[in-house]
Amino acid sequence: MGLLTADYNMSVILAVALLVLTLTKSFMCTTTNGRLIECDKCKTTYLGEGGHWHEYKCDPIGGSFDVAISGFSNKVAWLVFCAFHIGKAVDKTGFGKRVSLALVKAMGRSALGLGYAVCLAELALAPFIPSNTARGGGIVYPIVESVIASLGVDPQGGESAVGGFLSLIGSSANLISSSLFVTGMAGNPLVASKAASIFGIEFGFTEWILGASMPALLSMFMLPPITHILLRPKLDFRQLTYSIHQQSHSLGSISKEEYRLCGTLLTCLTLWVGTSYFSIDATVVAYMAIVMLILLNVLSWDEVIKNHKAWDTFFWLASFIVLAEQLTALGVTNWIGNSLSRSLQGASPLLSTISLSLVYFFSMYLFSSISSHVVAFVGPFFTAGHVLGCPPMLLAILVALFSSMAGILTPFSTGSVAIYASQGYISQPKWFFYGLILSLALLIITFTVGLIWWKLLGWY
Repeated sequence: MGLLTADYNMSVILAVALLVLTLTKSFMCTTTNGRLIECDKCKTTYLGEGGHWHEYKCDPIGGSFDVAISGFSNKVAWLVFCAFHIGKAVDKTGFGKRVSLALVKAMGRSALGLGYAVCLAELALAPFIPSNTARGGGIVYPIVESVIASLGVDPQGGESAVGGFLSLIGSSANLISSSLFVTGMAGNPLVASKAASIFGIEFGFTEWILGASMPALLSMFMLPPITHILLRPKLDFRQLTYSIHQQSHSLGSISKEEYRLCGTLLTCLTLWVGTSYFSIDATVVAYMAIVMLILLNVLSWDEVIKNHKAWDTFFWLASFIVLAEQLTALGVTNWIGNSLSRSLQGASPLLSTISLSLVYFFSMYLFSSISSHVVAFVGPFFTAGHVLGCPPMLLAILVALFSSMAGILTPFSTGSVAIYASQGYISQPKWFFYGLILSLALLIITFTVGLIWWKLLGWY
């Protein structure tokens, strides 16, 4: 309720939550002999074996605070924190803009070509920039907007098929690319963490991209033609070539910092993809990248300190991880999951999996934040799937895909979508309609090609 209604930063709300839960001793503490109990039972007595009274030896407030700050040592939070700084380097050096402009220049000879250029720009940047808003709104959107202006569209002219076409592709490509990588969106690591804790499966960088690759890439491939059918834009390319040339010229030649950045990024991708061979955790790779970028003078330590978005996300993500873990430890997630599972009793595991994932997808209508949606529903839906005997990897990849893709449903689902929708090239009622059409297309792809792909992988 605080996230939905209060006029406070998300981190402030989480800080208050952790403080209240600490002072009220509402976490699960660990006693000196390793027993897990509610923190408010610390220093109370209980009747043990042989009729003897014993004391729960733990510190109720201190133990609660230990739990409250435990998320700040979580590898998932550190992975996202490091990825934010990598994204800062991509933005600072101009490498992200250079890649995007090169794609538009190479493919911008038709409406579909422009659409695919935007999609490829998002795909190229998604593994390294875990804020979909920073990636879509800070790097790709300005280029899309300049392309729209170059095509002779008046930004104050209201609805426009050309502006709407590129805006809808830009916002949708941002969400689809976010679903392809565990580092594509800040909430994704929460999905991976919950899948590991509830199902006991390995669902890291490699498993995520392997499972998501076929449906996500096919969805990205189909996005421009479907959007073109919906809006039928008529484009004038006379000014576009000149505008892209001017922007590319202003960037100058490739700098030494960009070469160093490219080397670091290639190293990261190699180690991430080859995790099983190199046996280096994905978080360690990301942490190594930050150290390399600093030593290579691509980033300065002052820039790391001043990257407030990274620190802010690190704080609220670590806090959310604690709350999610404690909901499970206290049995709340199981209770919600059991309640959900009762409505599907008697259904086959595959039908239960599809039903849960569809409810999860369309529940996005109730949220104005993808991260809030993930935090609220991933745990209960995974628990319900566990109770119903759903194939763990199948449910995990469906929820992983739908956590981002569901944002296509509304014009207010996340910051990047809101930026595109606020330009007014598509009216809000039409945005809902187009969002529903695109969502149905994504669901059809997921439950046809996706299910075949996951069957071949042996995930169900």
